[in-house]
Order: sequence, then C-alpha cells, then structure tokens
Amino acid sequence: MDRSRENTQEDDRKQPAKQQAPRPSVPEFRSVAIQRPQSLAGPSVRRAGDEIIDKSSYFAASLSKPDPKLTPSGKDGSSESNWSPKQLRPVPAFYPLERSSRFVEDDLASVVKRVSEANRLLSIHAIYCNDTATADLFTSENVEMYLSLWKTSGKQEGIVIEIQRRKGCSISFHRYSRCILDAAVGELDIHDHVQKNGDDLDMVYSKKVSRLLSMEIPKDAGTETENAIVAVEIAHGLLMKDRMDARQLGLESLCLLTDPRKTGATTALIASRVVLLGTAQDTESTPEEGLIVDETPFQEIRQTILSLIQFRRIGDADDYDESEESEEEECITVLHNLALAVLANALDVISNEELLQEDDSEDNTDEVVTRGRSRLDTSESISERFLEDSLECSENREIMKTLISELGKAGMKPHNACLSAKCIGSLCKASQKAKRRAKDLGAKQTVQKALEVGTRTHLKLEKECSKVMTELQTETNHESSSSSP
Repeated sequence: MDRSRENTQEDDRKQPAKQQAPRPSVPEFRSVAIQRPQSLAGPSVRRAGDEIIDKSSYFAASLSKPDPKLTPSGKDGSSESNWSPKQLRPVPAFYPLERSSRFVEDDLASVVKRVSEANRLLSIHAIYCNDTATADLFTSENVEMYLSLWKTSGKQEGIVIEIQRRKGCSISFHRYSRCILDAAVGELDIHDHVQKNGDDLDMVYSKKVSRLLSMEIPKDAGTETENAIVAVEIAHGLLMKDRMDARQLGLESLCLLTDPRKTGATTALIASRVVLLGTAQDTESTPEEGLIVDETPFQEIRQTILSLIQFRRIGDADDYDESEESEEEECITVLHNLALAVLANALDVISNEELLQEDDSEDNTDEVVTRGRSRLDTSESISERFLEDSLECSENREIMKTLISELGKAGMKPHNACLSAKCIGSLCKASQKAKRRAKDLGAKQTVQKALEVGTRTHLKLEKECSKVMTELQTETNHESSSSSP
C-alpha cells in the first residue's frame, strides 16, 4: 500500500515536468495609450475610444498652393487690412516649433497688424490665408518663408508667431525673420527702423562696405579697370555654362558688379556699360585711349540679359510659359528676376553717373563742373543707344514695352514690378525720348495702378512708382508750358 502511494506521488511529480516543456517563442505586441494634455485639445481632435489626431484639418489648407490670381489681401483686395484672420488653431500635438518663433501675450488684431505692416515696410511679397492664419512670404533676394500664427492655452494664453525657411539664403532669412518677429511682439518699431536704416536690410552692411572702400589706399586707375574687366569676364564664363546654378551665380555676380555701394564707382560704371552697350569703352574716349580687349564676351552678356528679360530664355532655347510648373521654369523665373535687377542697377548707375564722378573728384571743383556737363550728355546718349540696340537684339521687341508689361503684374509679382519701375524711372530721367515713348505706351496708367498696390503692400514699389510718376508729370508740365502762347 505504501509502495503504491509512493508510485502515485512519483507520477504526480513527473506530470508537471511534462507540462513545463519548452515551447517556441512567439512575439507579443503591446501598446500603451498616452493621454494628451487637455490644454492642447481643440476642435480638430475627435474621440472614438482613443484620441485620434486629424492632421488634414491642420495642414490641408495651408499646404495647398495659393492661387496667383489672388490679390495680396487674400480675397478681392477690398478690405482695408491685408490680413484679417478671425481665429487661430492650437499647436498640434507632437509638433516641434521652429527656433525662429516668438510668444506674445497680446490680442490677435494687434499682432496681425504689426506683422502685415512689417511685411509692407520690408517690401516682402506676402500671400495671406485668413482661414489658417498663415502667410507665404517672398523677399526680393528670392528667399521663401512660411509664417504661421498659433494659439496657446493653459497657464500661458497667447499667440505664437512661427517663421520657417523654405528656400533661399539662410543669412537673409535670419535678417528678415528677426525683424518680423521683433516687430510682431512690439520690441521693434519698424517705422523708425526703416527711416533710420532705409528700406533695404542690406543698407547697413552696404554703408560699412562703402566706408571700408573709401578708407582703402587709393589704387592705380588702370589696375582697378583691369580688375573690373577680369571680374566681368568671370561672370561671362558662368553665364555661358549649361548649368542653371552657374548661370544664377553669374547674374548674382553682375548684380554686385553694377552696385557702386559694394564694388566702387569705377567698377560699377564699366560693368554698367557692358550690360547696356556690350562694351567696356567710354563713349567719349578715343580709340587711342580705349582699352584693347576682346569685347565679344561683353556683347554676349548684353544679349543674355536682354533675352532673359524679353523672352525668358537664354540663347536659342525655347520660350518658357509662366503657366508651366517645372523645376526648369522655376530656375528661369529666378534668372528673369536677376536679369531685371542687373538692368535696373546698370541704368541707375548711368543715370547717376554725374554724382558718382563727383564722389571720386570732390577735391577738384573745376573738374567736377566740366565732368558734370559732359556726363549729362553721356547718360542721355547711352540710354538712347541702349533703346536702339535692344530693339535690334530683341527681334524688334521694345524693351520699354516689356518693362511696362512687367509693371502691370504688380499684384502678382511686386518684386519684378519694382525693378521694372526702377528701369523705367532711370530711362525717363536720362532721356526725353524715352520719357515720351513711355507716355505713348500708356505708362502713366500702369504706374498709377502699381503705385496703389505698392501703397498697400510694398514700400519699395511705392517709392519707385512715385519717382516714375514725378518724371512723367514733369514731361506733361513741360509739354503744356511749351504749347501755351
């Protein structure tokens, strides 16, 4: 009996051993639900057992491409304010804010007014969306930014202003974003900033460069001229390459070379003659005094710039339609803008050549008077010769007509319109013939419409259009006085 009991107990001990035999491991998946803070909950969050974040309500409207036909106000331009969002969205969960953002405890109307006014005074083309409280920002340096307004709740209720860089130079982005954010929170009076430093953010740095150039030891005029020609030839080499980035770099180099604040008067004058006339020779110099250089690259530079402005192409390439959406078309749009900037700088240098010569010769008064009289004739002859040559190089298409047409697109492309207005103003200032031709082409009505757009949204456009209106009004007054008995 005892032996049978022992056998039974031994069987019981063996039975669990069989049940604990190793089994193949099977992966197990577990999930943990993390409740989101109630302060960030908003109308875009719905509950169906667990919380689900509806991302489309946050980003669908903001990521949609804006309609280029819309005016800067985002609707029909009838409202007094350029931007009037009614409500803000809360910051989405797991959304990391950019470092270029600021928090302000202020009402929405005040923040929106400061931001829109900062964009206007900094001449930033802004496309506003009232539904999502966002804005697409485009600067004259081809920097694209995206501005968003968010609301916060909880312990600190207020508004977060966030700016993201999408394209363009990071240095220029930080300059603009710093001014916009400081103005939005009320730490910077943008009106005083513009009155003190000008409407160009680079003006402060340009003044420092000009001061360094004036303090530099005077160089031989021949050496400076040779250096300018070498720099122009380098820009020509970049323009003639097949890569779009090289062409863009070449045009950016010409923008610097035609700006006397950044390169000096002599270099700017030589580069401007190359752009307008296709030659580095002075119109008043004799063949013995002229430079013995091959001017074929200079003529190609002029042809390239005119081709980009007139036909939006380089050389014999096909024309690009503005309605096309492609990477190549985007590059051509940037090159078109840079070509307008080069032409605007060159015409401005030629029309103000007398002042540039006075800055270089202010020690000799007699020489200033003599040069001043001759330079007035030179600027007029260069402008009229440019108009004639551009007609031949552009398949009988007038450059003045193209500039006026570009100015008529001020609502959609204010940066190009501003450069076109600058070109028209310089031509009208230097040449009476150009002024009369602009009047015949109906420039006054186009400038008036562009002036209204600039007054609402773009300070630089407003100033340039005001200068053109002054020149055209001067011509009108001159004609009326000459026709009266």
